Amino acid sequence: MRTSKIIVYSPGRANLIGEHTDYNDGYVLPFAIKRYVKIEIQPSNVFKIYSEQTKRGIQFHKLEKTNSWVDYVIGMVVKLMERGYEVQPFDMRIDSELPMGAGLSSSAALEVGVGYAITKMMSYDISRVELAEIAHACEVEFVGVRCGIMDQYTVALAKEGHALFLDTLTKEYKYVPLRLDGAKIFLIDSGVKHELGNSEYDRRRQECEEALLMMRKKSFREVTLEDVEKLEDEVLRKRAQHVVTENERVLKTLSALETDNFKLVGKYLYESHYSLRDNYEVSCPEIDFIVEYLEGHPSVYGARIVGAGFGGSVIVLAESDFVKIFEILKDKYRNRYGIELKMMEVYPSEGVFAHE
Repeated sequence: MRTSKIIVYSPGRANLIGEHTDYNDGYVLPFAIKRYVKIEIQPSNVFKIYSEQTKRGIQFHKLEKTNSWVDYVIGMVVKLMERGYEVQPFDMRIDSELPMGAGLSSSAALEVGVGYAITKMMSYDISRVELAEIAHACEVEFVGVRCGIMDQYTVALAKEGHALFLDTLTKEYKYVPLRLDGAKIFLIDSGVKHELGNSEYDRRRQECEEALLMMRKKSFREVTLEDVEKLEDEVLRKRAQHVVTENERVLKTLSALETDNFKLVGKYLYESHYSLRDNYEVSCPEIDFIVEYLEGHPSVYGARIVGAGFGGSVIVLAESDFVKIFEILKDKYRNRYGIELKMMEVYPSEGVFAHE
């Protein structure tokens, strides 16, 4: 075990395209961003955690749920130990530049970062795939959020300058260069997060499972649009249509990126958004206002809601003069909703890493 302090940087995640497909055996195309959860760790006599955000510390002796953000840390200790990794007590300080609720996967960044920090402290040689799997088990089994594997895989495995094409059925992945000469990726934080998000997320999962049952299919990878059209329930038909067409859009986006065809990529982003709005019904008026405004500008290639939905962020692929367009949008949005929009330019980042 190492006795010196270790500092870990764990990135947030943006998803270019492939939304609500990761828990449906689908394709996704995310990338890590250069905004981080920073974790400092060193051995201690007792488990201690301090958050720079809340300015509060906590000590714990029992590895039990607290129903707070601390469960992301305790859960990683529990899941590592379940896999046979001894975890000695540690003193951990956590700081973050990732906004909560903005759809940038701050929870996965925390889980993967904590796991990586612990394994570094304990001198374990653990693969990044195993780290991602442990973090996913933490979120699903300990914290209790039935998410897919996209976020944890991205935070653990991402490569600078690349997106991660991930098949969530087989868990095969490959790196896709994001050659953004003449184009940039921006994230606009809408400043809203509607409370119904978590319950509706679970409902969407349930509806997808019901749709598969009705179509007598084991996986959406076996489903065609012809199968979808035969569904009599309109809601289930719309949910299934989004999943099937979104998988197609991910594959089309892959092809468009090979030739750096940003206009085509942008087209698929808009199509993804309107499917998420109309078929999956996870958008909201504030987000729709942003996307519809941007669609009228020729220097914006494409935009869509990103993350679980019901608020959060919009991902935008645009030319470098987008800042001017954003300033006008910011005024219009403030006048309509009384909320100050925030924007950041994002760059495809390396996955979790340490400074020792």
